[in-house]
Amino acid sequence: MSTAVTPLARTLDQELLALARGASLECLCCGEFVMRLRGVLACPECRALLADGKEVPEIVLPRVSAAG
Repeated sequence: MSTAVTPLARTLDQELLALARGASLECLCCGEFVMRLRGVLACPECRALLADGKEVPEIVLPRVSAAG
């Protein structure tokens, strides 16, 4: 009897598709939650943006303040 090992790591393409369809809310750069603002996925922690197409709209991200 042979069993196949299934890889747990996903490829970059799979991660991007999961983000785009809303199945994942984790930033690919820093791992924090992303926000959906005006059609753009944005991370307020590391300021990374994921936009569809070549035009990136001007958006203002809220500042993340450190607790304490």
